[in-house]
Amino acid sequence: MDHRTVPLEVLREFARSQAELSSIRLVAEDAGVGRSTLHKFINAGTMPHPRVRRLLALWYLRRLSGIDELELIRPYVSALEILFGELPEPARGRAMLSVLDDVDRACRDAGEETPPGVKALRTRLARTHDPAGFGAR
Repeated sequence: MDHRTVPLEVLREFARSQAELSSIRLVAEDAGVGRSTLHKFINAGTMPHPRVRRLLALWYLRRLSGIDELELIRPYVSALEILFGELPEPARGRAMLSVLDDVDRACRDAGEETPPGVKALRTRLARTHDPAGFGAR
């Protein structure tokens, strides 16, 4: 996966969750960015300098191989629950699966690989049709 294809909000949510598990200082050190830069990125929603974005994306991809599936899909579940949280089941599960199918198709059409988190969530949702079962609420 190319570091430029990682969505900014995925980087932000991943950095936030990693900082909650340890500390902003340790995450910044691991990612190779300054503590205050990471703090502003996570909490103020700032747009990072291209060099910082590259470092964060490369860090994310390095860490991706060692992360469990629930952590990987959390930002995607959160986004889909914002969009479809008011729909009753089973319509919510079908709507979420439809969006994930569209993302998968758009990536293929663009000649890009579907992000691993989208693949994992799509597989789990197709199996269970239960977005609440992901522990992201």
